[in-house]
Amino acid sequence: MSFDRSLHLINSATTTSAGTTSTKSKPMGRRKFLTLAGAATAGVTLSTLPMGFAGPAAAQTGSRSLVCIFLRGGADSFNMFVPRDHGVAGQTHAVYAATRGRFAVPAGSLLPIFDGQFGLNPGLGGMAAIAEAGQLAVVQNVGPLGQPITKTDYLAGRSLPQSLFAHDAQQKLWQTARPTLTSSTGWAGSLAEIVAPNAPVAPSFSLNGSNRWQASTGSRYSRLSPTVPISLLHGYSSEQRTWIPTFEGVQDTLAANLSAARASSNVFDQAAADSLSQSITTTQQLQSATADNAANDVGMDDVGRNRLGMQLREVARLIKNREQLNMPRQIFLVRVGGWDTHQDQEGRFPALLSQLDGAVTSFQNAINNLGLADSVTTFTASDFGRTLTINGDGTDHGWGGNAFVMGGAVSAGRYGTFPDLTASATNPDDISDGRNNFAGRLIPTTSVSQHGATLARWMGLNDAQLDQAFPELRNFGQRDLGYLA
Repeated sequence: MSFDRSLHLINSATTTSAGTTSTKSKPMGRRKFLTLAGAATAGVTLSTLPMGFAGPAAAQTGSRSLVCIFLRGGADSFNMFVPRDHGVAGQTHAVYAATRGRFAVPAGSLLPIFDGQFGLNPGLGGMAAIAEAGQLAVVQNVGPLGQPITKTDYLAGRSLPQSLFAHDAQQKLWQTARPTLTSSTGWAGSLAEIVAPNAPVAPSFSLNGSNRWQASTGSRYSRLSPTVPISLLHGYSSEQRTWIPTFEGVQDTLAANLSAARASSNVFDQAAADSLSQSITTTQQLQSATADNAANDVGMDDVGRNRLGMQLREVARLIKNREQLNMPRQIFLVRVGGWDTHQDQEGRFPALLSQLDGAVTSFQNAINNLGLADSVTTFTASDFGRTLTINGDGTDHGWGGNAFVMGGAVSAGRYGTFPDLTASATNPDDISDGRNNFAGRLIPTTSVSQHGATLARWMGLNDAQLDQAFPELRNFGQRDLGYLA
C-alpha cells in the first residue's frame, strides 16, 4: 500500500515526440517545489479545527477499529436480507414476492439467520456463517433523515433531506449524517477529532480515494493504495541515494524548502509544508510498522483479485499493527462500485454479492484468527436502497435500505423497524401516491444519525460528543440502537 499518488515526484517529466517519457533534473523555486510536492502528497488531508468543536477526548477503553464498507451506487439490500417465515402483516415472504416480482428470492433458497424468520440471499453464505457465529446484526431500513418523516410529510414536502434519490447527494448525506449538503464534515471526521485529538499520525485511512465521511476542518486522513508498497520520496533515504544519484540530497533540499515555507507569510506555503511534513511522518511510521513479512501476514491470501478483499487485507494489516503504530482508535473506509443496477440486475447482482461475501468473510476470519474480533467492528453503507418494484430489467433509486454490522462486540439480531413491503398507495412506508412509476421507495424508519451514533458510542464518545458529531440525533428518541456491547 502507498499514499494515493504517492510521494515519488521531485523532478519534472517531459514527453518526447516519440511518446516516451524522460526525466530531467532542474532547479525550481520554493513556490513551484511546494506546489509539486503538495500535488504528490494528496494522500493526506489537512485542515484546521473550529474553535471549541471537539472538547475533551473520548474515553479510551482498549484499542478499537471501525471499518466502513461503502457499496457505491445504491445496493439492493432488500434482496440481501429477506423475510422468510415472518408472519407480521406487510412483512411476509408472500408480500415481498408479490412486490418484487421475478427478482424475488424464493423462500426455500434463503439462508435462515437469527430466529429463522428472516434469511440472507444464497449468495451470502459466508455472511450467514458469521451470523451463525453470533457476529452479525442487521440495521433495518436505515437512511438519511433530519427528523422522523411520515408519508404525509413526504407528500407535503416537509422536512425532507436534500436532493433525494441522487447518487452524489445521498452519498454525502450518508457520510455527514446531515439532511442538507452544506456540511463539509463527515461523521467519521468528527469522530477522529474526538478520539485522537492532535495525534502525530492520524488514525483514519481510506483505501479507496477521497471521501466526505472522513473529512472535517480539523481531521487528517490518509489515502492508501492496496496494491503499491509504502515508500518515501525517491532519494529521501540514504539507501536510495546510492542507486539513484539524480536524487542525491533530496532530504536536505526538502528540509530547506519546508523550513522556508513554514517561515513564509503565505498561507498556501504554510499549508503545503504542513501537509508534506505530515505525509513524511505518516509514511515513515507506516513503512516501519509494515516493513517485514510477518507484520503483513494476516492470512487473507484467498482474496485473490477481489478488489474489495484487497482493500480489506490492507485494513487487516494496519489493525494487526495498531499497537506499534500507537493507534488505540482506528477508522477505515473501503469502497466498491457497481451497485447501481438499473439494468441486467439478474445478471450483475450475483457477482456483486459474491465479491462482497468473499471479501467480508475472509476479513472477518482474519480478524478472528488474530484474536481481535471484539475490538473490530465492520459495517456496510450505500447511497440508498433501491425500489422494491422492478423497472423491467433492474431497479431504480430508493431511500431506506438495510445495513450489516459485523464483529465480536456485535449483539446478533435485527435492529430498527422492518418496513411494510406491500406495493400499495396506502402503504405508510412507501412514498408512492399511486400516480408515479417509482413505487417501492421506502421511507427510512431508522436514521443514519442513530446508526452512526451507536458505532461512535462504541468508539468511546459520550452523549455530549455524540451531539457534536450528530447534530440531528436530538430529534430522535432512540440514541443507541443497541447492537454493540
